[in-house]
Amino acid sequence: MQKLSISMLMVMFPLKIVSSISCYKCLSINGSNPSCEDSFQGDVANEPSFLQAPCLTHLRGRAGLFPATHCIKLVAYSKAPKPTQYMYRTCGRDEANDNGIAHSSHCGFVKLHWLQKNQHFRGCLHTCDSDACNRTSYSSYSFLNIFYCFSIFILVFFGE
Repeated sequence: MQKLSISMLMVMFPLKIVSSISCYKCLSINGSNPSCEDSFQGDVANEPSFLQAPCLTHLRGRAGLFPATHCIKLVAYSKAPKPTQYMYRTCGRDEANDNGIAHSSHCGFVKLHWLQKNQHFRGCLHTCDSDACNRTSYSSYSFLNIFYCFSIFILVFFGE
C-alpha cells in the first residue's frame, strides 16, 4: 500500500526540469487585436502564432533576454483623459527586487511605465507557471491532480 501511495504521488507531482516556459505574447489596445482579447483560446489556424517557445524576457538592469519562469496576462483600463483598455499577454521572470510580482496574481491600481509614464491604470494581473497558461481562464488545480487525489483518498480509506 505504501509503495502504491508513493508511486501515485510521483505521478501527481512530476519533476519539471525546464529552462524556460512557453507563453502567449500579444497586445491589444481598445480591441485593436481581436485575436488577443478575452475570447482568446490560443493560436488560430492561418493566423500568426502568439505562442513563444521558449518565452524570453528582459531583466531590469541587464542586457539581453532571459528564460521566463511565469506567463502573464494583464487587463488594464484608464479613464482619463481618454478611456483606454489594454490586454497584454507576455512572460516574466522572478527578480530579487520585484516584490514577487511575477508569481502573484492581483487586481487594483497598476502603473505601466512602458505605456505611459505617471499614469495609473485599474486592472488585473494574472500569473501562472506552466506552458501556455496565460489564456482566458485560470485554475489552480488540474483535472488529473484532482483525480489522483481522489484515487488516493479511496485507496487509503477503503482499500485493504
